[in-house]
Amino acid sequence: MGIILFLALFFVCLLPGCRYFYRINTLKKVTPTEVTKYNFQNKYLILHQGFSAWHISELAISDNIIKGQLTQLPENRVRYQSSKPKRIHRYKKKTEYYVLDEVHLYLDDTFVPKLHQGDTIGIAVSSISKAEVYQKAVGRTTISWVVPIIAATYLVAVVVAASAAVVIVATTATKSSCPLVYAKSDNGFTFAGEIFGGAVYSSLERHDYLPLPGFNPSKGRYELLISNGLPEIQYINLAELMIVNHPKNASVLTDRQGKIHTINQPESPQEALTTSTSDILSLVNMKDQQCFLFDEEPSVTGDTCAFNTAFLTFRAPDLAETGKLIIKAGNSLWGDYTYGEFTKLFGYNYGAWIKKQGKEPTEKYSRWKLDQRFALMVYLETKTGWQFVDYFDLIGPLGAREMIMPVDLSQALITSSTGHERQIRIKLESGFKFWDLDYAAMDFTTDTQFTFDYVKPSSATTETGIDVTNGLTENDSRYYIQENIGEEALVVFKDSPEIRGMKKSVFLHTKGYYEHVRNYPNPPDKKQLETFLIPGRFSKFSFDNYTEFMKNNSVFAEDPIIP
Repeated sequence: MGIILFLALFFVCLLPGCRYFYRINTLKKVTPTEVTKYNFQNKYLILHQGFSAWHISELAISDNIIKGQLTQLPENRVRYQSSKPKRIHRYKKKTEYYVLDEVHLYLDDTFVPKLHQGDTIGIAVSSISKAEVYQKAVGRTTISWVVPIIAATYLVAVVVAASAAVVIVATTATKSSCPLVYAKSDNGFTFAGEIFGGAVYSSLERHDYLPLPGFNPSKGRYELLISNGLPEIQYINLAELMIVNHPKNASVLTDRQGKIHTINQPESPQEALTTSTSDILSLVNMKDQQCFLFDEEPSVTGDTCAFNTAFLTFRAPDLAETGKLIIKAGNSLWGDYTYGEFTKLFGYNYGAWIKKQGKEPTEKYSRWKLDQRFALMVYLETKTGWQFVDYFDLIGPLGAREMIMPVDLSQALITSSTGHERQIRIKLESGFKFWDLDYAAMDFTTDTQFTFDYVKPSSATTETGIDVTNGLTENDSRYYIQENIGEEALVVFKDSPEIRGMKKSVFLHTKGYYEHVRNYPNPPDKKQLETFLIPGRFSKFSFDNYTEFMKNNSVFAEDPIIP
């Protein structure tokens, strides 16, 4: 085990360290007040005329006239003298921190005469066509910290789990995810999760309810960043907060449909077994990131589709007619990799396929999603066998979240009964290595009293200063669209009124979808693609790919998602 941990930590050290990014805030109309502010803030002003650029030294503002001397840009400033405004750009914090001090002023194309280095200038502010202010891209910088850490954590977990392996193979996956959300705290923006996972074309547009535990207002407002961190086009229809006031001794979660449920007395399972009867109780009875990976092989489970199952036994009160199943789980990075391998089979037809899927009935893909066990299926054991209850939808591969599901127990098979209690069984079913299950419990109490408010965004501003509030306030035909990596919006919400004696829990209610941007040069593999119409084929595809990785005593580990 020592050598395994050493190798894991070795490869963690090879992952890129924290990356820092800047963005450009463009001002179309420059005023004397703005230039005065830059001068007061000791900004490094760079004046552009055509393809030439100089530093303005000895700057002074008088009667709307910018005065100073044009000096040559030092070598370290030349690199950043021109950056594309709509992109997010990288800089090195230790040696290139100065880029955040730069303000670029662009002369109108009609301005004459031609300026030269060494000139003493007196230029009217009205001759400046625009200003570009270089600022730290908080969201993108945070992404570059969070994702390598997540990937590294996953790498260590996989290596420890496969203790017989002696070679670690890092592979580059076709990454896929969904819009990334960051919550503002006292220490900056912290990664909070992903939204409407699996809604990979327009016909799958759906609502999502992301819990934001520990998310508190500052000066009466909440701040979130919604960011595009991957090669995707993201269509965000709605973003609002659901603020729930509830008793302090309870917690709350929303189910898949957005209905709020309180958690008062969560009960751990008495028993937790896999299909092969392996005991996984120690993996799922605590929120400790020790997970059941749904990774038993078909030779062990006897399931030809490589489906994996967790059987959970709970002790329920005799009079309980309903229960609330609570889990903490997330989609796996392996599942993300496997989906990328699947999309490669479409080759240069991938874009056309995406457009076609956007026109298909929602029910068609929803059925396929369940047949392949992308979603985490939940069943209750009854007198007539296992009865389907509902499913936990995809949430993305970068972070687990807590979820809840009401379960009607009126038809439950009582496996044993003692006193005023009875035993019931729940089955969770997933495709091969599609989910990581960290925790499971049930609450048999009735929902306690609570109130809630929906809060619309008071403002939403992109990294380039564009107001996109109207695209996020209603579930309608207006969308805020993020087309490029690094695009983000700062979304601000006002706090709701306090209720004495109650505690607040916050959820981000969103609706939307996203499309992966892929350019595969290979022709489509139509013959193999047809096999994915068979229920369970994707799970078997996942297992077959994993087997290939393990043939040479190798361990799968992904590169960080953000390049």
